[in-house]
Amino acid sequence: MAEFWEEEPALAEPLNRVKATIEETIAASHPFIRQVLLDYVRTCGKMLRPALVLIMSTLNGNNIDQDAINTAAAVELIHLASLVHDDIIDGAPTRRGKKTLFASLGAKQAVLAGDLLLSKALTLTSRLDTKINRVAMANAMARLCESELEQDANVGNFFITRTAYTRRIAGKTASLFALSCYLGSALATEDQLVRMRAHRLGYALGMAFQIQDDNLDYDGEAVLLGKEIAWDLKNGIPTLPLLLALQEEKKAGSALLHSYLHEPKLPLSKKNINTILSLVDHYRGVEKAQKIEQQYRKRVERDIEALDTPEIERMLHSLISRLSLRRN
Repeated sequence: MAEFWEEEPALAEPLNRVKATIEETIAASHPFIRQVLLDYVRTCGKMLRPALVLIMSTLNGNNIDQDAINTAAAVELIHLASLVHDDIIDGAPTRRGKKTLFASLGAKQAVLAGDLLLSKALTLTSRLDTKINRVAMANAMARLCESELEQDANVGNFFITRTAYTRRIAGKTASLFALSCYLGSALATEDQLVRMRAHRLGYALGMAFQIQDDNLDYDGEAVLLGKEIAWDLKNGIPTLPLLLALQEEKKAGSALLHSYLHEPKLPLSKKNINTILSLVDHYRGVEKAQKIEQQYRKRVERDIEALDTPEIERMLHSLISRLSLRRN
């Protein structure tokens, strides 16, 4: 985290306070689970969602106060809990090169550990006044869970619609980005139009972020992010580059890619994965997905400009620029 934010000292210091708040909250847990959870939360990634809360909380010239710190910490705990549950569903031994709670504790205890993280998020929100819309938090959490359920129910079905894919990533990723921006703005203003604009900005940013992540899975750069190349493909999860390649193949009157994905035996073999990656490249699946990613980025830019707050614009543009360079 420190390296990612070193160019933004105005955010680096409050983000350290967010981390400290998370650790203090976890430290109040039962001794049996306390150290395991502390070790886990200390491997936090870039803390993008808390950063969005903090940035948007400075609307109208507001300073980052303790309410903003607690809100940012709560959002990050929700995100971390979702990752714990993701890893259980996926049976993942590592995440970003670190051992998962699933690997450390087993499925049963990891489920409960994830639930405990959610309860800690609720504990933090209980310290906040009525400026925080807890219904918005509950709705985002519900969308996240529903999207995970939908993804798990469709593992091995590579022929979902674009609409289904969009709905899934909107719930899995964009919902928390949108919530982060919305909650931050709610701390700073009662103007509902500004709050909804912040929500919309976060949604578009989350969609662009997830599509970029899905592109990295296909273009061979995933390893630079500590991820296995073609992990989603290998495990039966269709993402945008593949769906767009399938569309192009159908237009071309071919069915070779389709044949490799029909009634697949999971996990896919390395040989089949390499063939599929080659076909996705042939049909320019990643290139087409990048164009859709750029459409979302343009929506983000419009909403940033509409905020008409130079310092927030600068911080958001800086964040987006660094996210665009994640593979470098």
